[in-house]
Parts: sequence; C-alpha cells; structure tokens
Amino acid sequence: MSNQEKPITLSEAMAQVTARLDGPTPLDEFIRQVLELWPSKAKNPAASIRQRLRDRDVPIITLPDGKTVLPIALSLKGARFRIPLSRREARRGFLLVSPNFDGFLNRQLSLEEVQMFDERGRPLPTRVIQVRQGYLGPSIPYRVPAFRLTSWFHKQGVRREDSILVTVEDWQRGHFRLKHEPARERRQHQEEIAQKNREMADLFFEVLEAAYNEQILPWQAIPTIYTLMTDPRGYPGDHWTQVVEQDPRMRWTGHAVTYSDRFSLLEQMLLGKTSIPQERSCPPELARKVYRFKAAFRRRRGLWRRIEIQGEQTLADLDAILRDAFEHDHWDHLSGFWRQLRRGKSKRFRQVKLATVDPFGEGEGADLPIGGLGLQPGDQLEYVYDFGDWVEHVLTLEEIIESEPGADYPRVVGRNRPRYRYCESCKAEGSKTVATWICVECSNAEQREVLVCEDCLTDYHEEHYADPILY
Repeated sequence: MSNQEKPITLSEAMAQVTARLDGPTPLDEFIRQVLELWPSKAKNPAASIRQRLRDRDVPIITLPDGKTVLPIALSLKGARFRIPLSRREARRGFLLVSPNFDGFLNRQLSLEEVQMFDERGRPLPTRVIQVRQGYLGPSIPYRVPAFRLTSWFHKQGVRREDSILVTVEDWQRGHFRLKHEPARERRQHQEEIAQKNREMADLFFEVLEAAYNEQILPWQAIPTIYTLMTDPRGYPGDHWTQVVEQDPRMRWTGHAVTYSDRFSLLEQMLLGKTSIPQERSCPPELARKVYRFKAAFRRRRGLWRRIEIQGEQTLADLDAILRDAFEHDHWDHLSGFWRQLRRGKSKRFRQVKLATVDPFGEGEGADLPIGGLGLQPGDQLEYVYDFGDWVEHVLTLEEIIESEPGADYPRVVGRNRPRYRYCESCKAEGSKTVATWICVECSNAEQREVLVCEDCLTDYHEEHYADPILY
C-alpha cells in the first residue's frame, strides 16, 4: 500500500481541521469536520476527539465554556507580553528562553527556528546559546538556553531593569517582534500595569480552579488566558510569572502553576514545606461565639452528631469531642483536619491540611483556634481518625451563634435517631436486647455479621476479637 493510500490518523485529521479554522468554532462542528476526514467505526468516536483535546495533542484549545474551540495560533496572534531584564541579560545581551517565553513558544519548533524582528519588522540577528545558571554538583555547571541579541541590545542602549515588550507575530512559525522599553517609560504606566496584572491573576486563578489535577502548565494555560483577556494585544502588564508569584492564591513551581498552599511530597520532605498554617489567631469578636457543626461519617451519613464549640477553642479541643462523640479512643492513633474549599463554581472541592493531632492533643496545627479559620455557615471540614484505617468524617458548619451562659463547651447537642440492631443470642432465647458488639471472628467464620450484647460477648465470645457498634 502506498503512502497516499494509507488511511488518515485521528491526529492528522484534527490537525487539518485546526489549520483551516479562522476563529472560535463550536466544538460539535469541529468534531463533525474531523469525522468527515476520519471515518470511525467506534461506538463513540467523538469521545476520542474530546480526549485528544484534553491531552492537547493538537495546537487547539477548548474555551472554559466547554463548547468552543480555538486554534492556539489565532488565540496568540498579536498577543503582547513583557520580559523584565535581569542585570546579566542586559549586560550580556541575551534573553533566557525560560521563563521569558514559557507559554508563548510553539513546542513543535526547535529553538533555532525561532525568529526575532524589530519594531519595523526587520529580522534581528539571533543565535541560540547556552548560559550557565548554576551547578548540578561541585564542578558540573548547569546551563540553560537563551536567545543572544547582543548587537541589538547595544544599539538600543538596554540597561538593567528595562523591559522588552514582545509581540507574537506568528505562533506557528515562532516569529516575535521586540520593542525596548526603558525603565523610566514603564514607571509612567504603573496604574495601567497594575490593572492588567489584576485581570491576569484572576484569569489564572479561574483556569486553575477548573483544572482537573489542581495545577496548570503554562503552554496549556497561556493561550486560554490571552483569549479571555480584554485587551491581549494592548500595552502589557508584568510577565505572567511575576503576576502569579505576587498573588497569594497561587505559586509558580518552575514547572506548573498551582495553589499557594499545595506542596508535593518531595517539597515537604526536602524543603520542609507544609500546607498546615503555622500561625493563626482568633478575632476577639469571635472568641466567645459558638460554632455549631454537624459531623457525620463520610460513608454513613445517617450516623451523625451535632457539636458546639467556641471560637477560642482549638482543633485539639474539637478532636477530643469528636473522639468522644464517635467513641474513638484517646490513647492511640493520630487524627487530622482538612479544610474543604470549593473550586470555582463547580461541585468539586480541594483539601487544605489544617492540623495533625495526636491522642494527647498535641501536633502541628492542633492549637489553631476554630474562630481563626475563617469559616462561614455551609463550609466543610474533613476529619480523619486513625491514619491506618482512615476513618473519614465530614463536618459541616451549620451556624455561628451566641454562647449560652454557664454552658460548657465543646459539647454534643444532638445526634441521629438510632436504628437499633439486636443480639442474636438473646433473640434465640426469646428476649430482645440491643447489640453493642460485632464479633469479628465469628462474622468471618460465618460470612455474616454476628451481633451480640455486652453480656453475651462476655459469656460466649470472651476470647474473640470484637468491634463496638455505634448508633
């Protein structure tokens, strides 16, 4: 079979359709055009196309509405961004590829294919070089790529703290137009830059909230963000890495943008990073307020307790009352609290760790006051008892009320209506006694739950392992 007779692949069909789009296109129309080129006998071929879009196998983005697609080449056409110059870049006449061009380069191109132009559209002599960025070991230099523009820098009189304003002329071919902006000119646009920065930060956070795995890669996020900006081709704000680093909600890891309180296991082990707040105080007006929670097992929502605790009391105090309320022990096993934060307007949540509490009320974050967590009615915490068995509870804040004179807090003020189960040994003898234990050994042997009361556990199952029943 000749090359011309080979059937077209899905990636080739998507690339061809993408190349002929001239603007935002309904997703359904894009799928229809792809299937015209790529006939498939699959039960749901559209699902394969949507998955390729999610994986970004072709240079096209899906807008946040989930119903519209746009080629990256169009989304970044004419987009402008700022490169702040370091002393070394200004003095030696080069621009680091990363992070300066992160998110704006066509990853299908080699760096040698990238071309730079001046304000009038004249090609600039550019060479890709490797510059030392540090050391991997005692005598092993770490080098990174950069675009060398020495002659143009000297001609422009570029200095430290100046900026290079970059316009994406042709994303597909890697063409960029450069303009030198002295630091004094930038200072005349402080208010405009601050406004652009706020818009970009909010858009980054919006895209992050919608991201599946709580992080976004620049080459995926930048085209979407520039599509959503009100004036992506106008005077630019700061570089997106600076905008993210200055926003308390997010951080740039050098690889991805993620939440400021989210750290990998490697960062926690090597750098001592933690998502647990190190210091939190309770506002005086909330110290005596009472926080009423409904606490329930995550997998048995019908088994719940209503708990009241004052704002000045701590997560260690909340842990203690929860152990009492759900009959967890006070002499063994760790527990932990996580804050449940809704991601944007979706039904998805992410978790921020608040505390780890040992049976003696100690631990990182254990002394955080309830009133200092910034909780509002409707907010949720996750409480886990025993990190081995991982017994999960959901705590929903129902209301914040005034305290009752003379009342002792924390306290249990309500519980589910019990659905009692009965001891089968007593039932066999004609009596009805509430079962308080499950004999684990007999249950395993008989492949069913064997329920017994306190007396029968002592009389017939004394040497057996048993679990208490909570109602």
